[in-house]
Amino acid sequence: MNGQSEKGNATLGFVLLLFALGILMLSGLQQQLNQQRYLVASEIGFLKQYAAAVSAQAWGSQLSWPSTPTWQCQQQSDQGWNACILTVGKNEFLMAAYGNFPGQQSPVTLWLWGTLDNSRWISTPHGWLDFCPLTDASRCQLPQ
Repeated sequence: MNGQSEKGNATLGFVLLLFALGILMLSGLQQQLNQQRYLVASEIGFLKQYAAAVSAQAWGSQLSWPSTPTWQCQQQSDQGWNACILTVGKNEFLMAAYGNFPGQQSPVTLWLWGTLDNSRWISTPHGWLDFCPLTDASRCQLPQ
């Protein structure tokens, strides 16, 4: 072998090394992109559930409600909205509202304090919550 035919091997090795490093970098970027896509999809799912809960709450505020000591629920099946009220005290009520989406395990539930006037819901100012305010956790369980 002469020295002239071996000059391209180092260049070829260097190009292959750069090629391998590029593939490793692209692989790492793909993994980051997949993780970000999952986070974005999760956030979009939450926002859809939250919007459905707000809509269910607005819908439930327009309904006529009987005054009963247990959870009383109404459903709007076209949109998948559910609104329920519970008598908590003398003319003090708690509304829980959520929207159902196929494939979602636990919907976002919004809570709202209010009163009833002739079976019509009246929201308490600043009475909305994103958690059940009752100390007895069993009373926070909504009927199916």
